[in-house]
Amino acid sequence: MTSVRGWVLGASVVAVAVAICAAVWAAFSAVLLLFTAVLLSAGLRPLIDRLAKRMPFGVAAGAAFGLFAIVVLGIAFALVQPLGGELVKLVQAVPDYAAALQTQLAKAQKFFAADQTARQIASAVAGSAGGAVSALGQRLLSGPTFVATALGDGVLILLLAVGWTLSADDLQRFVLGLMPPAMRDDWQGAFAEMGTRLGAYVQGVVLNGAVVGVAMGGALALMGTPYAVLLGFITAIFQAIPMIGALISGLVILPVVLATSGWTNMWIALAIFGVVQGIDQNVLSPIIFGQRVQLSFLLIILSTIVGGTLFGIAGAFLAVPAAAVLQVVIVRIVAPALRKAQV
Repeated sequence: MTSVRGWVLGASVVAVAVAICAAVWAAFSAVLLLFTAVLLSAGLRPLIDRLAKRMPFGVAAGAAFGLFAIVVLGIAFALVQPLGGELVKLVQAVPDYAAALQTQLAKAQKFFAADQTARQIASAVAGSAGGAVSALGQRLLSGPTFVATALGDGVLILLLAVGWTLSADDLQRFVLGLMPPAMRDDWQGAFAEMGTRLGAYVQGVVLNGAVVGVAMGGALALMGTPYAVLLGFITAIFQAIPMIGALISGLVILPVVLATSGWTNMWIALAIFGVVQGIDQNVLSPIIFGQRVQLSFLLIILSTIVGGTLFGIAGAFLAVPAAAVLQVVIVRIVAPALRKAQV
């Protein structure tokens, strides 16, 4: 029989585990910022390593992050005027677009005259469209607060990324020094593979988002759709979420096109959106997330759903790199240990 001491020890372990989970959950925002900083550091690490062959590592890191900041500021400077202008116009025109969208959806009811259920659905959608778009307008009105928060988080992420880059090697040596000698080589290889995969993921997300965002924004601009730059930017941002991101950006783009340009242009935009996403999902994403990050399609989708369910949009953004790290630990550490234990 299990002794009282054993029960107490087991209960203590469970209590400590629950307390740790609660603390991590409460500090999730900080963990999110740190993990994002680690991703940024991993994405810049190849450039830092190349520069470190010609200069001290600290100088190379400073040069890489300085170049990154210059590029980001340059892109922001190039986009802030068109994006800001389009966002202001969209916010000001939200009431009119809400009415226009409601009118467009109401017109669609005549196509469902023979189907009572379909007509009721169309009527309900038309009735709620104005309220939904008006609610979106209220969210957009909080833009300055959102921008200030984003800038603050961006600065924190940059500082954390610099600190992680400068201390990662020392931290790794410290952690390896705490392990038994027999495990050090396995963990050292695992750490190296984690860095490689995370770096490939960051580079792939940037490339994928840029290609899809430019393609969609350019197509909308050629159609004469208002807010093409803003809609292309939204597409690029949400492209970092596999599959689900395309659904979210589509739910933003198509109603805006419908409200501003009518049903014909909406169907054209839907066709273009489907072609762009089809090429991305069947050509670009398998190369970026399959071959480079070495995750199966099923694991990518499953991790995205789990991350989004547990932590919302932020969790969905970070689910794939987290799954890549977990896969490395399981394949290189856990699985070999289990096989050795069975011998």
